[in-house]
Order: sequence, then C-alpha cells, then structure tokens
Amino acid sequence: MWRSILRQWAQQTAAEAFQARVEEMAHETAQPAADSPPRPIDVGIVFALASESGGLEDRLEEKIWIRGEAGQVVIGRAGQKNVAIIVTGPGAKSAHVGTEALILGHHPRWIVAAGFAGSLNEHVRPMELIIPNRITDLTGRALQVGLTLDADQTKGIHVGPLLSVPELVRHPLERRKLAEEHHAVAVDLESFAVAEVCRRYQVPMWVVKIVTDGVDDQLPPEVSYLMKPRKWTEKLGAVAGALWNRPGSIRDLWQLNELALRASDRLAEFLLSMIRSLP
Repeated sequence: MWRSILRQWAQQTAAEAFQARVEEMAHETAQPAADSPPRPIDVGIVFALASESGGLEDRLEEKIWIRGEAGQVVIGRAGQKNVAIIVTGPGAKSAHVGTEALILGHHPRWIVAAGFAGSLNEHVRPMELIIPNRITDLTGRALQVGLTLDADQTKGIHVGPLLSVPELVRHPLERRKLAEEHHAVAVDLESFAVAEVCRRYQVPMWVVKIVTDGVDDQLPPEVSYLMKPRKWTEKLGAVAGALWNRPGSIRDLWQLNELALRASDRLAEFLLSMIRSLP
C-alpha cells in the first residue's frame, strides 16, 4: 500500500513540476500586443503564493501575463473591472517589492492584500474569512486599513486585528502566546508590508484573508521549507527529501494541498463579489 501511494505521489509531483515548467515557458513569451493600449487597473491584488492566487486567476477573463523582476503579473477582467494580480513570494521583503512594483507599473485604484492566514482565536476556524480593521507587527506598530466592515453586520466574516510576523507560526503554543501578547484574531507574513507601501504611495487598500489552519493546528515541518522562494526543481527535491526522511509527510502534504485548493477557490469567490461591487 505504501509503495503504491508513494508512487502515485511521485507521479503527481512530477506532473505538477512538468506543468509548472510548461507554464513558465509560456509566460516567458506572453506579452501584451504592441498596438494594445495598457489597461487601466481598477484593483491590484497582492498574493504571496501561487497556491493562494490560483482560484482567482482561473476565474479572470481575457488574461495576459507580464513577467517582471518583482514577480509575474496577471491582468484580466472581473465583470467590468480590470484586475492585476502579482505573486510576490512569501515574506515581508518580497511583499514590499512586489506591491511597489504593482503600484508604479500599473497604477491601480485599490490594492488588496489577499491570501492565507493562521488563526489566533478559537472562534476563528479554517475556511473562514478575515477582513482586519488594522494590521500590527511584533514591535507594536499598527496601521489602519482603509476599507473595513462592521463586525455586527457580517456573517461568517471576522473583523479584528491581523498580526504580521517574520516567520511562519507552526505550533499551537506559539499562536496562543501571540494571541495573548497582541490580541489579534489571525496571523500572516505579508500584510503589514503591503499596507506600509500603500500608505507611502497613498493608495487605498484593504486585506482579505482566509484561514487555513486553526489556533490548535500544528503544521508539518516541511511547510516552512516549501514556502521559501525557490525554483520548482528545488521544491521537487524538497518533497522527495521529505518523503524519504518522514514517510508520514506524504499524508500531511496531500491534506495541505487539498486544503489550499479549497481555500483558494473560496477566497476567489469572495474577492470577485467584492471587486464587482466596487464603484
């Protein structure tokens, strides 16, 4: 049974790696037509990971891909709105560079910091949405978010502080400690950096996050390595190494992949409803 599962996983991983390379080659040559005027961008959306952005990217119409030094930008339509998505890579530094490039290169009317977050509150559960009213960091700095919702008028959406930290929080005890010290409802890596750039360039922004791990969930150790910005060939090697060193990781990684797909789709549907309703 184990050998069969391992073989299936290896085949799937290889297929995904092949598909990723095909997409890379296609995107390397994908550019807007020379005689097409640049699209005015209504909303720029900053994601850290492709697994976060995939659901929304799949739903955009009339897509074009533009590759830049700060990351790949996907431009498409959501109803009557033009949307630009950038996947920056994880971490505050990457988010800062990518957000600045998106603002300077495409001049969006709004910026959205979107993606996955971890819960710091037992009432904030996986697959639930968070629209924070402010963003804080470990030093106590706080930034207000331009667009928020009234907590009394939202169902299934949590409104409260979001904490941005420099490293992935894997353990329940770490989450409980952060919640006690910072009184936040959830934690991520990039939102504070995005908000800083938006404040500097005076671009209105808001944050939409979907919870992928509960306050008492413990993430497998391989997640920290796989989240770091590396080429797909290195990540393929990381998966192979994880299977060799800890056979149980195959189950954990499979479950995380399934959760990411569902979370990305749910996040995409909510983002589309918000984008289409903007004036």
